[in-house]
Amino acid sequence: MLIPYQLSNLFQWPMLLLMPCSSFSFPNQQYSLAKGSSFCPGLRTNQHTFIHCRDSKLSKLFSKSSYFDASDELEINESQEEKRVQYAIEKFISTIRLSLNEESFLYFTLRGPPAPRLNRRTYPAKSGINEEQRLNQEKFLAKRKEQLRGKFKKISGRLVSLRDGKKNDNKKRKKESSRGNESDGVSLHLQTTIKYHLATDMAQNWKVNECDEVELGLKRIFSSALGSSNKIDDGTDCAPSSEWGVIENARGQSGILDGEIVTSTGVYSLRLNPPSKAGLKLSKKKTDKVKQNSVQSILSRSHDKAKNVQLSPSSPFFQKLGVSSPNGKPLVGMSSKLRQCQKFVEIVGKLVDNSSFIKSFKQISTSGAVQAPPTIRVIDMGCGRGYLTFSLHSYLCNNFLMPENEQKANCKPGLTVQTQGIDRRPKLIKEINGIADDLGGEFSSLRFIEGDIGNTDDALFGDDSGSDSIAKNTLDILIALHACDTATDDSIWFAIQNNADIIVTAPCCHHQLRPQIDRHSNKNPDHPLADILCHAIYRERSTETTTDAMRALLLEIAGYNTQVFEFIGGEHTAKNVMITATKMEAKLADDNERLIKKRKRLIELANFYGVKQQKLAMLMGENLGWDNSVKLGIVKSMPSL
Repeated sequence: MLIPYQLSNLFQWPMLLLMPCSSFSFPNQQYSLAKGSSFCPGLRTNQHTFIHCRDSKLSKLFSKSSYFDASDELEINESQEEKRVQYAIEKFISTIRLSLNEESFLYFTLRGPPAPRLNRRTYPAKSGINEEQRLNQEKFLAKRKEQLRGKFKKISGRLVSLRDGKKNDNKKRKKESSRGNESDGVSLHLQTTIKYHLATDMAQNWKVNECDEVELGLKRIFSSALGSSNKIDDGTDCAPSSEWGVIENARGQSGILDGEIVTSTGVYSLRLNPPSKAGLKLSKKKTDKVKQNSVQSILSRSHDKAKNVQLSPSSPFFQKLGVSSPNGKPLVGMSSKLRQCQKFVEIVGKLVDNSSFIKSFKQISTSGAVQAPPTIRVIDMGCGRGYLTFSLHSYLCNNFLMPENEQKANCKPGLTVQTQGIDRRPKLIKEINGIADDLGGEFSSLRFIEGDIGNTDDALFGDDSGSDSIAKNTLDILIALHACDTATDDSIWFAIQNNADIIVTAPCCHHQLRPQIDRHSNKNPDHPLADILCHAIYRERSTETTTDAMRALLLEIAGYNTQVFEFIGGEHTAKNVMITATKMEAKLADDNERLIKKRKRLIELANFYGVKQQKLAMLMGENLGWDNSVKLGIVKSMPSL
């Protein structure tokens, strides 16, 4: 039913009784009736009625027309909701631009519709109750997930620094990095990661200095989220879609529900669902527990997040040894060596920190009862060029050495660090001693001497090595990395003889046991492992495993707690198995029952692989059971090869 607005004054009160409208207005007056009133039940209330609008903009819009159809109310409301959504989006983009200009931007997040999940409380997976309903629910969830395929799941943006230019000058860059002159042609980018439902993620990098690029990228994302029929006003094309193509949303639906912008000054919350409540508001005035990543700090570091390392890559000793450049970048071919040094000092540092010597030193130093300065003494058998020797010495000095001014202020002697590297090559010893002298300072207590592994007269460990670490007031550490074949056994025996508190070895070249295992496997073709040991590659690996396992058992017999593990990835070095040993308490080490069990396991292992001789067992005087194993009756549970 249509009624001219101009005739409304003639029918004010009569029409009030006849028309079951919700509300309508006259000049300077407003009258309202509830829908479905009993004044005129025969009239249809879902058609044309007068509607009063309190919105001044809509009132002006209505006043232009002599006729007003009640069905236009829905269209007008939807139009206002779309404008409200567009206004919130524009405000979101402008806030990001402003925070980038003010250098307060941290990151932003946009969230799409979440993936549906099965309510396990309503439909327990293990119970038979509501099984049919549960299956129907799973079918519904599968259908719903399929409907979400290719739609936005989460969009996040953060600041990163990227190198300008194309990635085609690799040779030039390698030459520059080897000289330590890496170019600083980096610029700030807003890296946006787009995650889709059931589709491959995508990443885009927008230059921050070119604000049009950031604004255009955000508009494309919102344009795609709103659907092809709801593009941004400037007609911006949609963002790159997933491999499933453009997923159009129904009218009134948005592919983005909410989001936030986190800055150093506050957190801004975006809401797009429902559209009637769309908007952007400041939810927090201060950012809680968020690192203040300014633009300058991001530009000053590389694209990747800075790692928490034990040693600074730009340390002077790394530069002297030719590992890194002054800006901390590893030189060509030295990145693996740098990682190896970092991981090595991390492992040894934990062993030192957990030792009873360091714990007792901290307690005594707190009480002020220290009379003589305690010392950490380190010997590196087969040190080579000293990469790990310099690294460990620097780490110990930086973490346990008390500066002289603090010693004087506290009237307490500080802990000292002495390190000694041993190698057979005189020219190399002279070179690395010169590097230590040039560095000076903390490296004045680092020396390298010429000698053989396990047979050095001028070794750092003195005559007091027979007592425990607390009694002798020293913590003795022996390291032997990649000592070839039985040289590892010589270094371990040297440590045991001198009662070292910590032993760290990385064995290399397991030659001694290989011929014995080869001969014994050929003589015993019916052994359970015959199908494994008939292959040379498996015999080689079995030799390495057996040798290191016997060394670990022998160290436990000698009174050490041992661990065998891979200390660094195989891409850095093939010999990446490490054995660490720490001194046991005297009561546990002398436990006769424990020693009998360990010796029994050693003999069983040796007989199982046909090992008759092993260097460390021979040096320790341990019997491998070939002469009297039958008499002892201790190898019945594990047959020989």
